[in-house]
Amino acid sequence: MPAAAKPKDITPVMFLPPPLAFGFAHLPMLGWLAAAAVPVVIHLLSRRRYREVSWAAMEYLLAAVRRHKRRMLFEQWLLLAVRTAIIILIVLAAAEPYRRRTALIFAPGENTQRVLVFDGSYSMAYRPAEQSRFDRAKELARQIVENSPQGDAFTLLLMSSPPRAIVAAPTVERAEMLREIESLALPQSVADLPAALTLLEKHLSQARRENPRLARQQVFFLTDLQRITWEPQLAGAALTAFRRRSAAVAERAALVVLDVGQPAAPNLAVAALRAFDLPALQDRQIHFETLLRNFGGQAKSNQPVELLVDGRKVEQKLIDVPPGPETAVDFTYRFIAPGDHAVEIHAPGDALEVDNRRWRIVPVRAALRVLCIDGRPSGGGIQGTADYVSLALAPQPSGVPAPVKVEAAPESALLERELSHYDCVFLCNVAQFTDHEARLLDAYLQAGGNLVILPGDQLKPDRYNRVLGAPQAGKASVEGRWSMVENPRRPTTNDQRPTNPERIRLLPARIDKLVPRDRYRLDPRGYRHPLLSAFRDHGEKALLTTPLFEYFKLDVPKDSSARVALAAAGGDPLIVEETIHRGRVVLLAIPIDEPGTPLPRWPSFLPLIQEILAFCVAGEAEQHNLRVGQPLVVRLPEATVGLDAELQTPDGRLIALTPETSSSAAAWRFTETWQSGIYELRFSDPARGRRLYAVNVNPAEGNLAAVSPDRLRNDVWPGVACTIQTTWQDLDRPGATPSWAAPTGLQVELLYGVLCLLFFETLLAWRFGHHPT
Repeated sequence: MPAAAKPKDITPVMFLPPPLAFGFAHLPMLGWLAAAAVPVVIHLLSRRRYREVSWAAMEYLLAAVRRHKRRMLFEQWLLLAVRTAIIILIVLAAAEPYRRRTALIFAPGENTQRVLVFDGSYSMAYRPAEQSRFDRAKELARQIVENSPQGDAFTLLLMSSPPRAIVAAPTVERAEMLREIESLALPQSVADLPAALTLLEKHLSQARRENPRLARQQVFFLTDLQRITWEPQLAGAALTAFRRRSAAVAERAALVVLDVGQPAAPNLAVAALRAFDLPALQDRQIHFETLLRNFGGQAKSNQPVELLVDGRKVEQKLIDVPPGPETAVDFTYRFIAPGDHAVEIHAPGDALEVDNRRWRIVPVRAALRVLCIDGRPSGGGIQGTADYVSLALAPQPSGVPAPVKVEAAPESALLERELSHYDCVFLCNVAQFTDHEARLLDAYLQAGGNLVILPGDQLKPDRYNRVLGAPQAGKASVEGRWSMVENPRRPTTNDQRPTNPERIRLLPARIDKLVPRDRYRLDPRGYRHPLLSAFRDHGEKALLTTPLFEYFKLDVPKDSSARVALAAAGGDPLIVEETIHRGRVVLLAIPIDEPGTPLPRWPSFLPLIQEILAFCVAGEAEQHNLRVGQPLVVRLPEATVGLDAELQTPDGRLIALTPETSSSAAAWRFTETWQSGIYELRFSDPARGRRLYAVNVNPAEGNLAAVSPDRLRNDVWPGVACTIQTTWQDLDRPGATPSWAAPTGLQVELLYGVLCLLFFETLLAWRFGHHPT
């Protein structure tokens, strides 16, 4: 996007164009005005055609003529003038004269700042004819600039999410402003009206302070008045602030809303694309479900819906899509090769192509790698937590290829292994952690790894809460920027409290002591959490009958983003999960190694552990699937520091990315994801392969219903003075100009004048030829 122009000095001009401008569509036709001389020439030539002869009888007539000479001369000149005017009007009508009204332009004599606010929502890409709504808005903006008096200044804002100032400082350079309008690209995002008004108020105030010669200010909203944009869902203080800011803007500037939408705009949108049976493994079938939404008033019959994988169409279905509720369409596909694969749904055939496609990236693996950290190795047989977990994750007999490769290792492996090579790390009955181990686990989550914490009889709750950072009320959310630096002057021992000075937080809940031993029942909370969805309708009995005698009490703050998947009948959380940094952390409250705990030997244990792993690893796919405007962030371990990367955007552009490096990882960040489609990240090291990312539009924007002018005045902007002009009537004519700026043709009036003069000439000729004797 071009950089905002710097403020320029604005000098007043002496001569300004009038509010009404005239012109001719066919100027060469005015050459025929010479034909107006034909009646005069004929009159002059006719006087020389005859030879005068004296005749006695004519003397009486000549005497009478001399008595009425003045009147006859007047009659002849009047007829000559009328006939000449007829010719002039016919020539002028053929030249098609016009006048241009500039009612929305302030009167000459004062300089004005005109702020052009473009609606940046992707509904502006709707194309009912040869022009899209956004093209139409750009054409209107050009006309505003071209028709404004000399000395007026212009500012250009884009109402997107977030809104942006394209030309921030007022500029009097029309050519520069026209270039900015021409190069303006439509982001495929939603529009944020409250934030746009905040930005607008800021620029109006700043322009008034820095440019006192701008006596007036005027704001043009070029929009389709889509309801989702112009009826923001606000309440309470937010609604009050919105209306107060709207009134403040209206006091500073005259508001003009130019509506480029249509009153009836049907649209079919691909609302969602879901993948099931994740994580995706090589040579395993994956089930996809896509949802179509018909926002029109009529059903669409035999609508083609295409499934594309890596750009190749693999299946097509014809379905009927009724208006109103979503229509589901199912597909299945088997991935043969591991790696990132792009899945696309395409439902072509309407005027808004942007939301007819939806993408999803599916990372496919040959096998999952899991590291089980055993806090108390059993030394043989199946006795410890890590043994039960390993058997539950890989129950296949020896020699049979398993989709999950499990490695059990002692606590020292946290320092010895490269954690980024594993999809998930299970911490099984680990008593405590050092600061250095906590820092390694934090970097692992930042790179997209996953943690599962299984307590046992060795767990020390106080140590966990201090080193791994239990959540605190009001500080439960983690954005991935917290880190921990050890104090080299203060070594950590078993008798000293770990420092954790910068608040690393790896726990989704605070761990308290064990509850008194008793018999407790499980509460699956309606199986709403995806971690327990496999038990719905199939394993309910096995899960509900699982015996439970004791558990660690977990404290989840009310403002936490953590979710409880399984609870005790009294409401105490038993399984809590939260997305921390770029990975998922699952914390169990049931001690697996505690003597007398029957859970590892119960039928529900094996599917529960497998579902926990599947839930954690499936979170990686969500990191590859983003919304328009959401930043694309890739983190890799410290071995990749110094690695170059190149990003290919959906429109084919190649952008070199510079990594943000730290002591433990490298990160590549790209924030200009304003276009939907597939983004491909390539590394300079071929061994790193490529990474694909899908960016999709917000499906809510597919509803093109507009707010009416009355509702805008009465409900959205009550008491706010604004002018609303509708221009959609002319959208079916390419290049058409709106009524407020359109040149008004005068040829019809001129032709009516010709008819009147012809009638008048006939009447005069009859009257003058029948005088009484």
